[in-house]
Amino acid sequence: MRTDKQDGGPRLFRVGAVVLLAFSGAALAFFSLPRVARHHMDRVRQSSTLMRVLRWYNGTRLKRAGSERSATAILTYVGRRSGRTYETPLGAAAYGDGFVLSLAYGPGTDWCRNVMAAGRGTLVWKGQTYQLERPEIISGPNVLHAWPMWERLALRAAGIQEFLWLHRPPRQEESELERH
Repeated sequence: MRTDKQDGGPRLFRVGAVVLLAFSGAALAFFSLPRVARHHMDRVRQSSTLMRVLRWYNGTRLKRAGSERSATAILTYVGRRSGRTYETPLGAAAYGDGFVLSLAYGPGTDWCRNVMAAGRGTLVWKGQTYQLERPEIISGPNVLHAWPMWERLALRAAGIQEFLWLHRPPRQEESELERH
């Protein structure tokens, strides 16, 4: 004769419910973090714990970013005050004569301000390296269509509406057209 403990029915249901709640909570945190951080970026910068977590997260993303199968690109740029070279993993998509980069935490982030000040940067995307220049901040529904559907849904869910558009230099565009 079986008891409830032996068949695992109610217990399995409880475990499934806990797992579902954990994934739901993680998804809520993932999509709400950019929204909250955009409005409280000064507090985020002042929190050494949050900054350590962000640096760790970016470090783990850099390991695969820029590869052919990665949805994440690597942007290399020069700091506006330090003159140091930095690498940041970002969401990127081909758009017009260049690429758009998602501004998950808004245009006030250090990497965006550095690129705007330098006027250029290098992007490694899908295994290719691109020299980019003339950065401009843009927004609108047309920009979202540059991303695949699943990324577009994630950008909308996270409330990301601003993007940094970097253009390819005119010579780079012509030489790529000649190769094809």
